[in-house]
Amino acid sequence: MTGVNGVNVHHQRVAAIASSLRVVDLICELVDARCPQTSSSPAVAGLILHKQHLLVLNKADLADPGITRDWLVYFKGQGREAVAVDAKNGSGFRDLWRILSDRTLEMHHSLQLKGRLPRGLRVAVLGIPNTGKSTYLNRLIGRQTMRTGDRPGLTRGPQWVHLNESVSVLDTPGIMSIARVGAEGKFRLGAIGSVEIRGPKAEETCERLLAFLKENYPASLKKISITDPASCSLEEIASAKGFLMISGLPDLQRTSDFLLDQFRNGKLGGISLEKPCSE
Repeated sequence: MTGVNGVNVHHQRVAAIASSLRVVDLICELVDARCPQTSSSPAVAGLILHKQHLLVLNKADLADPGITRDWLVYFKGQGREAVAVDAKNGSGFRDLWRILSDRTLEMHHSLQLKGRLPRGLRVAVLGIPNTGKSTYLNRLIGRQTMRTGDRPGLTRGPQWVHLNESVSVLDTPGIMSIARVGAEGKFRLGAIGSVEIRGPKAEETCERLLAFLKENYPASLKKISITDPASCSLEEIASAKGFLMISGLPDLQRTSDFLLDQFRNGKLGGISLEKPCSE
């Protein structure tokens, strides 16, 4: 989302969401468990002021479980309530429903003290593109009513979904201020698919991803038939997988697409791109 038109669309989305949030009791901010710090948008931070906030580390099945536990401890130390979930398979949702139930009871008690009738908890779901918001909402509902996919931007505008008599959820389009993200942040967001990358940018992202894996998760490369991770290169992966052009040279574009797919779908194992307090 770049350029004047992109900035205008971003501001329009934020304004529309801010208007809808006036009646919301709890904001669930979805981040990617593989890089929860980078995938938390500054725009979301501005919208959650004076609102109850729950940080949801989605796609926890794709992250390093030990580092995810470290993140939960880190957020707890900051006084922020957080839960790790896997929206596709449903792990972590028992804890999530417990939190929503507790918040509903607290709200009912508050309304009772004011002499008002109880009502359902109004929850908003916010996050940058491709953090799995629609899949998360489908898991809450128990049936597939929202469009899902691996392309950012599938949700077009704020929309209410009534789960039951006790909870209503506001789904929102992904929002992100990319201008505030540095080179390392752009690498992480490109790797997880929150920013579309093509051509040379995809190859550059894969070079950085490969260097990261060699240093932090060398065993993951053995899952794609690489015997010596220490000396692995995109060219070696291309040779091992038979990704060659007619000229016989390695097809680095196809190799980059392959490596990104393996990482994004968890075929390399649980991998986290950042640790608490990392830069």
